[in-house]
Formats: sequence, C-alpha cells, structure tokens
Amino acid sequence: MKISVLDQSYVIEGGTPELALEQTTELAQYVDEIGYHRYWVSEHHHSEALAGSSPEVLIAYLAAKTKRIRVGSGGVMLPHYSAYKVAENFNVLSALAPGRIDVGIGRAPGGMPLSTRALQDLQARDIDTFPEQVQHLTSYIDDKWSEKQPFPGLKATPVPSHKPEIWMLGSSDNSGIVAGQLGLPYAFAHFINSQPGAMDQAISHYLRTFTASSRLLQPKVLAAMKIIMADTDEEANELALSALHLTHLLYRGRLQPLASPKTVSTYPYTANELTELEAMKHSILIGSVKTIALKIRALQERYPIEELMAVSPIYDINARKRSYALLQQAIAEADTGKPYR
Repeated sequence: MKISVLDQSYVIEGGTPELALEQTTELAQYVDEIGYHRYWVSEHHHSEALAGSSPEVLIAYLAAKTKRIRVGSGGVMLPHYSAYKVAENFNVLSALAPGRIDVGIGRAPGGMPLSTRALQDLQARDIDTFPEQVQHLTSYIDDKWSEKQPFPGLKATPVPSHKPEIWMLGSSDNSGIVAGQLGLPYAFAHFINSQPGAMDQAISHYLRTFTASSRLLQPKVLAAMKIIMADTDEEANELALSALHLTHLLYRGRLQPLASPKTVSTYPYTANELTELEAMKHSILIGSVKTIALKIRALQERYPIEELMAVSPIYDINARKRSYALLQQAIAEADTGKPYR
C-alpha cells in the first residue's frame, strides 16, 4: 500500500501563518526523504486556523523544496474558478516539476458563504455544473478537443510533456459516481465524512459506475483518514486531544488554531461533550505501530484501497513527524503480517 500526506497547514495555538507554512515545508521535505508517495495541500478560505488558501502557490514552492515526492492539491475547489485557468496553472506546475504534479479537485466551498461569494465575484455558480467543469478541465489538460468544451480549439498552455495527474476528491456517493463515470482515480475524504457506511457506499458507487478512460483503465482508490500515532497507545491518545478538540469546535461553527494537548486537557467540557469526544475517536486511527497495523490490515481486507493518505492534526511538529515515521512502519507490518524490524 502506498502512503501519502494531506497537510492542511495548521496554524497552532500561539503560532502564526508564517510558522504554519514553514512547518508544511519542513514536513514535506521530511516525508520526501523517508519515502512517502504524495504530499497534498488543501484549500481553505477566510480561516485563522488553516494557512493554505492557495494550493497552486504552495505546490510550486513545495515542489522546488523537495526532490522526489509527488506534490498536489487536496484539493482545488473547482466551482470557484475557470477550468481553463486551473488547467494552465497545473500545466505550468507540471512543466516546472515533470511527473510530480497532481491536481485533486472537489466541489466543496472550502470556507463560509461570505468567502464563496467573494471568490465567485458575487456571481453564484450552480454546483450541478461541476461534472461538466471536470470534463472541461480534463479536455484542456489532455489537450484534446471535446464537443462538450465551450471553446473549441482552445489550448491550455504550456502543454507539458508530463501531464498532471487528475484526481476526483469527495466524501459522498455523488463524488464517487462522477469519478467513476469520468474514469478518474477517486480519493475518499474519510476525515470529512466518517459516518458508518459512508466510505463503503461511495467506493461501491465508484466501482459500479467506473468507465475506463484514456487516463485510467482500472479503478484507483485512495482513502484520506485522520491518523495520530506515537510510540505507545497512551501517548497517541494524548496527542489526539488536539484533533478531537479541533473537530469539537468545528461542529459548533468555530474553527480555531490547533490547541496543545495541555490546553485541551483543561478545557471545561460538559459530560455530554466528553461522551461526544470519546465517540469521535472511532473515526480516527489512534495508536502505536502494533495497534495501527491491525487497523490498516482490517481496512485492506474490507476496501480496495491502493493508497492511504494521512491527515494528522498534531500540535508539535516533531511529534507530527514521528507519527508519519511510525505510520510507515505500521504500513509495512500490515502489508507483511510480521512485526516491523
């Protein structure tokens, strides 16, 4: 199983956006060195908690700062933009870093209604046209005219020798269907939708509707999941307090900088909220190498997943890096069925 990272560029408690992006770069360089497959960055707007509002700019910087790892968007929120402009952005990136660029696309807003209105210049767009936008994007990137393309003969330049790899991102049945019908690889955002059966249904719809394309002959599935690891289960559970608190606030419409486990441990939760936090743990892979290897093996047996992408909201950058190193060990143990050496 391939292993990758989705980094949301967390602004930590007491930190700055500059520090968040510095840590994104440090982490990308680290996982590049230890052999991870991809490093994707997200798109979020009007947020004091997440610094990655422009994935295209960040991808260019990270590609220049790394050597081997694929770098991409997780993702570009296509309804905000012209498919033509997105194609040209990623063609430039592919010309700068041949064979290393991914364009992951989604239709979520990546922010609140106010930022959506601003991004679309007050002209609200119908998200039902999203599949058509994706078709336009693939036509531009593939440099192949389509009857469904609004500007016949228009080229997205430059036309690089290595095309960016296009991924459909989603957390619903509909995204799986669109990915399948268009013959694109599918990345399911379990970290967004961890409801029981959600991943089963979305992947099932993807496999059922998959139609081979010039880009992809067989279905290809990636799962993006929250993963928090440490040397012991106890330490991992302590680190996970930051991620749980972040989600707790998000459910209440508040997205704040990533708090330290020490700060979270003194937060005045009610009894009901503590029960809610405990339930949240079931949607996150938390634990040591042995614990996580067993959970990954169960995932492999249940889903046709070729790649696991880790989302790891861990306050301390060194603990975050350690988590990714341990995940590499857990994957090796899950793949072989033998303890990692």
